[in-house]
Amino acid sequence: METKHYNKNLAYGNQDDEVCISPITKMDVPAVEKLRDEFEVYLQELSNKPREKQLKKERKARLLRDGFGKNRAFYGFVAKYGDRALGYAFYHFGYDPDEMQGRVIYVVDLFVTKKARGLGIGRQLMSRIADICKENGGKAVYFAAWRRNKTAIRFYKGLGADWIKDVPFMRWDLDW
Repeated sequence: METKHYNKNLAYGNQDDEVCISPITKMDVPAVEKLRDEFEVYLQELSNKPREKQLKKERKARLLRDGFGKNRAFYGFVAKYGDRALGYAFYHFGYDPDEMQGRVIYVVDLFVTKKARGLGIGRQLMSRIADICKENGGKAVYFAAWRRNKTAIRFYKGLGADWIKDVPFMRWDLDW
């Protein structure tokens, strides 16, 4: 996959500095883990109840196992300014036989650090995922947003997305 660069006027950079959007590598996992920690704090602030904490060691092991190797469960991109990670997006491929969609991509995680929000980084991450979807014959990108996360909802609507009102998003926990 090709690495794409985007110029942005960052609060801690200057006009000539670049934000680089590139496929996630194993070397990016520690930086993404720090962003995940910030994301957990953000989600906790939106919640009325405590969120179940993930053990960092287990989470990192899962990311390494599931994001790299023969049986990948997800792919991703990371946005960097120099060697500093500003955001990331995880996605996986799927299939939707309804409405002639066929191949689709599901975005399962998108996060941009608070300092870098509003600079177009989330849009660039989503744009790259949309490009991957199109390159693979896909016609739709699906994602979920927590109803309390008004910032995310405004962002996704700004991309042109809308709620699928007739299809509730459900989860079946398998604890056996």
